[in-house]
Amino acid sequence: MNGKPHQVAMDAPSAPVCFATAATESFVPGTVVTIGSFRRHHPDFDGDVVVIHDGLAQEQQESMQAACGDIRFERASAELRQRLDALGRAEPHLAPHLAEFLSLEAFRLGGYRKVLFYDSDVLFQASVAELFRSPALLLGRSDEAWLRGRCRDPATFAPVPCGVGALRRAFGAGFLMIDGKLLAEGRHFAGRQTLVDWRYDYVVPWAEQILARTGWRLKDAKALHFAGPVKPWLPLAMLAWTNGGRVNKPRRAYRQWTDAYMELLTAAHLDAAKRRRREAGVGFAPASGFVRVRKLWRRRLAH
Repeated sequence: MNGKPHQVAMDAPSAPVCFATAATESFVPGTVVTIGSFRRHHPDFDGDVVVIHDGLAQEQQESMQAACGDIRFERASAELRQRLDALGRAEPHLAPHLAEFLSLEAFRLGGYRKVLFYDSDVLFQASVAELFRSPALLLGRSDEAWLRGRCRDPATFAPVPCGVGALRRAFGAGFLMIDGKLLAEGRHFAGRQTLVDWRYDYVVPWAEQILARTGWRLKDAKALHFAGPVKPWLPLAMLAWTNGGRVNKPRRAYRQWTDAYMELLTAAHLDAAKRRRREAGVGFAPASGFVRVRKLWRRRLAH
């Protein structure tokens, strides 16, 4: 569907399951690829697709809708926005990371049997449909401290040796599968999480650590997560590699993301041109090169 985005209350789902992500203005390209690649690998998915945001302009929402199909846009609650504003004032060093807390709004998506949340800097390489069949109340994956053989301090959450009282099963918030029963019971999940392996949320900059600790390689990943400051759609951040300014290493995964983005844009532009010409009563005859790209993308969607 390419109509205007629609606002629906968070307690009024239109499907039994939901795929959710979060977007800010600077993350729109990442969100488009996250949703597009999810749909490519889940062609039979008939659940809601929800984008939690902090105030995306209507034009941006319409552009995302045109590129990705039907999306339900949900603005973060006023309560969360006020708390994040207060946190940013109290702890200015956290200001660049406040958008990461938008994932908390996934716990407000009531009424679903399952809510699958991923950050919006993810590229799916395979289906994760089996997650929707898990009986677990909450799925997550271990955090960076676990990769380094550390645990978390329960008071400060800082990495600490895994001694008595340390948190041994901490998990990141960039990937969550939330069962509707957990939401109905009051959202208390301490100690109730089940940790999945890193293939489901493979953090690209941590590839060496993941390989050393788990044996999983980038090619094994079902979902590639481009966490950290270097995003495939931010040229200046990518350019920092040339002077050794980042710890991230150039990887084929970043090219995979760019290819996926360009294919999505090409398909969306072709569909938009076709729609405009149809509305004007004019036939559509794209250039042969565009025809090949469109056929390639549709073939990928079908597999």
